[in-house]
Amino acid sequence: MVTTKEWYTVEEAAEYLCISRRTVYKLTREGRLPAYRIGQERHRRFRKEDLDKVPRLDGETVKRGVPALTAKDDPILSELWNNDQDAVYDQI
Repeated sequence: MVTTKEWYTVEEAAEYLCISRRTVYKLTREGRLPAYRIGQERHRRFRKEDLDKVPRLDGETVKRGVPALTAKDDPILSELWNNDQDAVYDQI
């Protein structure tokens, strides 16, 4: 029996979307990715169907007919991808 995971932690959502945890938090703050708070510690959880609506750059959304975003097309992505704080990641 194959089960599909319905709820994701921040770390799992970042891995699923192929983005950093910091970007997950930013998308949540901007209202572009709904997050649900659970438990007394108020941990964030994300629904798979919400994650599937976020444009991705790993080719998955392109396969579904949704064009991938580029930094040139989206000033927020440009800020995320091209800033001094993340320069170290550009070397990896």
